[in-house]
Amino acid sequence: MADPTPLRLRLNLGPLVGADARHAGLNLGVYWDDDAPEPVIRGIRQAAALAWAPAGRLGRLSSIQWQRSSAVDVVARQWWAKSPQVRREIAVGWGMSGLIQGETGFVWRTGMAPVGGKWRAGWGTLPLANRQALYAWHSSMRRMTRTTALPIRWLAVEESSRGLLWGSRLPPANAGRAIAWTNPVASRSAFRLPWGSARRVPWGVRPTPGPGPDPDPDPTFPPGNRVGLNLGCAVIGVPGLAPLNLGISACYVVRPQRRTYVVINEVSFVRLPDRVPIELVRVSLSSGRSAWGWTFDIELADADQLGLLKPTASGPRQFELVLNGYVWTGIIESFQKQREFAGGGVRLSGRSRTALLAPPYAPARVKATTEERSMAQLVAEELVDTGFASDYQTVDWPVPPGAWFYDASTPLDAISALAGASGGVVQSHPSDLALVVRASYPASPWLWRETTPDHVLQEDIVLTESLQMRSAPLYDAVVVTGELAGKGVTCKVRKGGEAGQLFAQQVSSPLINVAAAAAERGRNILCDRGEQAAVDLTVPLFPRPLKAGEIGVILPLDLVQVLSSEGTWHGQCESIRIEVLVDQQAVVIEQTATLERHFTDAD
Repeated sequence: MADPTPLRLRLNLGPLVGADARHAGLNLGVYWDDDAPEPVIRGIRQAAALAWAPAGRLGRLSSIQWQRSSAVDVVARQWWAKSPQVRREIAVGWGMSGLIQGETGFVWRTGMAPVGGKWRAGWGTLPLANRQALYAWHSSMRRMTRTTALPIRWLAVEESSRGLLWGSRLPPANAGRAIAWTNPVASRSAFRLPWGSARRVPWGVRPTPGPGPDPDPDPTFPPGNRVGLNLGCAVIGVPGLAPLNLGISACYVVRPQRRTYVVINEVSFVRLPDRVPIELVRVSLSSGRSAWGWTFDIELADADQLGLLKPTASGPRQFELVLNGYVWTGIIESFQKQREFAGGGVRLSGRSRTALLAPPYAPARVKATTEERSMAQLVAEELVDTGFASDYQTVDWPVPPGAWFYDASTPLDAISALAGASGGVVQSHPSDLALVVRASYPASPWLWRETTPDHVLQEDIVLTESLQMRSAPLYDAVVVTGELAGKGVTCKVRKGGEAGQLFAQQVSSPLINVAAAAAERGRNILCDRGEQAAVDLTVPLFPRPLKAGEIGVILPLDLVQVLSSEGTWHGQCESIRIEVLVDQQAVVIEQTATLERHFTDAD
């Protein structure tokens, strides 16, 4: 039997979920721990109220005496809620006639000739009427349009043949007699009927305003009464945190932005394999797409520790460097000692441990294949009995016997030649004894927008930025050929969707013996074309584990998506440089990545 107790729902403003299984936390995507980011809302329009100055109630009391007829008592009141005072100039339509404009007159019929352009009649010529009889107009008058007539109440309608003579005196009106107002027609616009010096009747009706300025364009951001429940925001990968997006503004609230980024840097430097700790003052390390390994520049805090890193009979000393949880290993190849009065310093330089596969540590060898091997197998054979492993991540194809040979090459030189056949490069693993063979462009620039990036970098964390433009011809074709008769192939590689008329320089290799190898070599060549820029971005190296909005170490060939105020763009990391400064007050770690941005093929 199910538990009749209803499931209770509570509003949880933090990532923690209650221990009671019957409490389902409603998380609005806000961190609640001490070091949580404080969200910054950007791009959301602010509501503004426009106060209308309150105006007093408009009340007007006027009397019009009309010969001996009942005097008209006009009371017009119109309350404009919190509006400025209404102007007093208005136009009033009589009967069924059109709205009287400045150039419009009307003709009184029956007993008076039509008023011509040379005739004028003033209201002041009428004698004063008896004031004892009053007639009240309806107090609440509606705004009159061109099709609305203004009725005169309490007066009986008389036949249309009766009229009011312009110059005559009327007897006092009584209950049995009435005066009929005929519907005058509008005269020509050239005629005018001046009112003379008579006092204007303040009807209290606001005139029709003239055309105003063009209205503002419709805002792209929806109004507050039209923001619906939107669950389309991406879920942040933090345990216990499932943000509930209550509208478009919530996408900005849960966006990983902070006003302050707090980074606690940690540096560790030890000698391998005994892990003896060594104090540092400064460290600089860098790598790039064209470099097969990392280079290190180290300054010791204690010059007496130099003896711990001097080479031995078995070879150079090895070390391990840990920066915010990221590990690098290398060898010390040279040092520089400087002595000063009451001081001095020691600077060391080194490379990745893959330098042991290059001169002067590795001997040169001679090789020629007698059996068919794949490219991945040829790379692995070069590392046999060296203690290093290989990771082949580009196009693989079979190589016939006799197509692969070399004279006086070290293992690292031979692997670099194998990678270059298909347009690839060799990269050293930062910490492991391994070599990685990758394409120069793992993803073509025209596919960057559809490729999942390795890093998403927000503009908020960028410390410095610089850009240097560069350009290359807009090649759309290249010829790739093999060098061995009977074993090589010749291919024209053309970019899809283009004419293939502007050729890059022809390339050849003895290993180009299948079309797949030629196509991959040509693709990497055509990726380097068009308008480009080298963008240097300096950002902090956030420690592991990373939180939303933070970024780890950027490695060469990584694809980076940059979210900036000008829009989103992509770039491939061409080189990386990490600077570490250690003093008594703080440890500063910053990384500067050079991103290759393509304007022609990417964004």
